[in-house]
Amino acid sequence: MKLTALVTAALAAVVSSYTVLDPSNFDSKTQDGYWLVKYYSPTCPWSRRFAPTWEKVYKDLDDTLAASDIFFGEVDCKAHRSLCDAADIDGYPTVVYYAQGINKGEVPGGQSYETLVDFAQSI
Repeated sequence: MKLTALVTAALAAVVSSYTVLDPSNFDSKTQDGYWLVKYYSPTCPWSRRFAPTWEKVYKDLDDTLAASDIFFGEVDCKAHRSLCDAADIDGYPTVVYYAQGINKGEVPGGQSYETLVDFAQSI
């Protein structure tokens, strides 16, 4: 799991509009702009299967969407259960859309590359 955290941190450093969210930064980050936030558990097989799709989405869209105040983030529900409870997350992975800090709900069909790209580009 430490390797996963290191890889995620490295990706976040390279991809400017990607943020690993936790209780210390969640509210301050998501209150500005539009966010697609992945809620996941590192021990969940579905979360692990979804990870490459999610990574491709934010890498493919980073340059075009950051200029439009559209950002990507993730919350590790195993480490930060309180954030997942506050968002009413009941399964992993779940992608939630936030506008100016307000939870607008799950992205419909939000586990396919095409759906996520279309949704992000329509914001």
